[in-house]
Amino acid sequence: MKKTLFLLIIIPLFVISSCGQKKEKSSSLSKEDVPSIAQGQYDVNLTESKLEWIGKQLSAKEHRGTLNIKKGQISIDDSGVINGGIEIDMLSINTTDIKGRGKDRLDGHLKSPDFFDVEKHPVAFLKFKSDSKDYLDGQLKFVGELTIKNITHPISFQSKINSINGKLSANAKVAFDRSLYDVRYGSGKFFDNLGDRLIYDEINIDVLIITI
Repeated sequence: MKKTLFLLIIIPLFVISSCGQKKEKSSSLSKEDVPSIAQGQYDVNLTESKLEWIGKQLSAKEHRGTLNIKKGQISIDDSGVINGGIEIDMLSINTTDIKGRGKDRLDGHLKSPDFFDVEKHPVAFLKFKSDSKDYLDGQLKFVGELTIKNITHPISFQSKINSINGKLSANAKVAFDRSLYDVRYGSGKFFDNLGDRLIYDEINIDVLIITI
């Protein structure tokens, strides 16, 4: 992950979820439980890394797809703090659960001004930073910023980081609220009486980052 891990993105998929009344408590990990990651800078492998999104409607209908990372980098300082980010190619929005004309129509709609307006906003950004000691359920906690359509909001997520043969791998589930980024189509926050046509504002993204 050597350059920018920023998340939605990227697409109709494209909300930060929190629930329950219990306060989160960082896990107590032994020294052996904390992954040993070498200090330095790591570039994201654009071929092996993946962004997979899910968007859902009130009717229980959902669509899945992918986004490509344009570039990304991660840096780790001598205290173990991770900084990084990714640039997301919004022009690469790709629906994977349908084919043919239906897929072409949906891809085009997601790229249109109704959703992500990729002609005007071809790139999204995810910036992130960890605390080397802030673990929850065995995963490192990250805070950062997600930028879509030139609109930026804070975001947080957890990720498990592994280091194998000098390469890093990171898995994370990221959620964001598309309505915060002026993605209004089918949103109950902007339109009334949508019925089954209501599209949930929360977009979930499964992130897999592999470095070179």
